[in-house]
Amino acid sequence: MIEIKKLTTIKEFKKTLEIQKSAWGVSDVEVDPHFLMTRVQKFGGLLQGLFVEEECVGFTYGILGKWQGHIFFFSYMAAVMRKYQGRGYGFLLKKAQREEVMKMGYNIIRWNFDPLESQNAYFNIHRLGVISSEYEQNIYGEGESGLDTGLPTDRLLVTWNLTSERVIKKMERKEEKNLGVIPTSKLGEFNEEIAYIEIPRDFQSLKKENLNQAYNWRMKTRDQFEAAFRIGFVVEEIVFSEDQQKIFYKLIKREM
Repeated sequence: MIEIKKLTTIKEFKKTLEIQKSAWGVSDVEVDPHFLMTRVQKFGGLLQGLFVEEECVGFTYGILGKWQGHIFFFSYMAAVMRKYQGRGYGFLLKKAQREEVMKMGYNIIRWNFDPLESQNAYFNIHRLGVISSEYEQNIYGEGESGLDTGLPTDRLLVTWNLTSERVIKKMERKEEKNLGVIPTSKLGEFNEEIAYIEIPRDFQSLKKENLNQAYNWRMKTRDQFEAAFRIGFVVEEIVFSEDQQKIFYKLIKREM
């Protein structure tokens, strides 16, 4: 049996510590404490857990924020224990979070993720329908453990417009991957209406094999995203080469 519900007990809150370490491989010092979560849950935030046969194996964690003069919901964490990943539980958690946040009276959820993590990019942009036009440099400092070890913690800041037609369609059905021929001669160029930024297919494997090369990807894509966003481009989709060996962000030019 699978159930998603708000976390209420100390035991449930403490379980999130184990989930964080399992999902991201972080050290004890980088785990968010459970006692802060209890206060967030009581005073305007939201923590939901995904339970499989009564065991909490994933959770979402968010707070309220202010952006462009409006109150919105910031999704600070979403995690599933490693052995339960790849089963669609992440989507169930985000879907439940969306529904609960709309009940709370908010229509926007925002969060950030590492733009070089292709699975996260695909899930967030293609599966959920977020968009992005904001890049953040090294927001947590150089990673000391887990997935961020040894590199600047750059992030894309994304916006999930919960009631938009785009998001409603994403919630209703799972779309196929976008495959096509990408104009590689124009990668990183932003002088037309559509542009593409390539990222590694498997960034974590690349880091283990060649950290310097991974660092070069970070710097190269940082420059590309910031250049694109400065002139009005918005990340709207993830596309793959026809053989699915290469992955790209697709950006659309909008009027500024």
